[in-house]
Amino acid sequence: MSLVFSLQNGRTILKDTYCEVPFKITRLLNPDASHPHLILMQCTAGLFGGDAVESSIRVEKGASVRITQQSATKVHPSQDRQANQVNRIYVEAGASLEIYLEPIIPFAESRLNQSTRIEVDAGGELTYWEGFMPGRVGRGESWRFRELTSETLLYAGGRLSYLDRFRLLENGGAASRWAMGSGSYMGTGLVLSPRAKGAAEKLHEALPEAGVDALSETLTAVRVVTTDGPEFHRCRKVFVNRGN
Repeated sequence: MSLVFSLQNGRTILKDTYCEVPFKITRLLNPDASHPHLILMQCTAGLFGGDAVESSIRVEKGASVRITQQSATKVHPSQDRQANQVNRIYVEAGASLEIYLEPIIPFAESRLNQSTRIEVDAGGELTYWEGFMPGRVGRGESWRFRELTSETLLYAGGRLSYLDRFRLLENGGAASRWAMGSGSYMGTGLVLSPRAKGAAEKLHEALPEAGVDALSETLTAVRVVTTDGPEFHRCRKVFVNRGN
């Protein structure tokens, strides 16, 4: 999938778009708003072993957009084969992107390798949320996936400003008190903006159980771990509203 957003006559438009299965792209919602909204959809049951999917999102100078997903990404087992997902995000100077992803859910015996690279030019702004849960909790599948590997990199003004990398294996100790403990959901939020430090103060007050760090004057990172879905989505909503 490839998406390019551009500013035309004072409005953000979807200038270029291309996608193949499993991706499906809807039209821009609220096109006259300051941040029009695009919902990314999948027309399959999720990711299967052997799948290799790539997505590229570029927001050009002056454009502003909010991107969400229709549902969580489910990862299915397939003869011990690995599913691979690569995401590339580019935000040019003077552009703004809000992207809020639904959690990844690796089913029992599944394997996923995910890589996300975000590049934001000096003067660009980004708000980003990603998360995962360790299997279908109601079916007793917590931590029964075979492998979950993830890497998220954020380059701000050409400089690596944030790196989160982990590889979790079945019964690999991720459920220990030093990692997820009894948690079933984990979410990570990033705010890259001149207002990031103020957002950190508000988020620290609104989410006292979360880890909130102002990594610099313009970058704030948030990490939440919850035991259930309603609390996870509450934390996500608080993050989206920047603590308000």
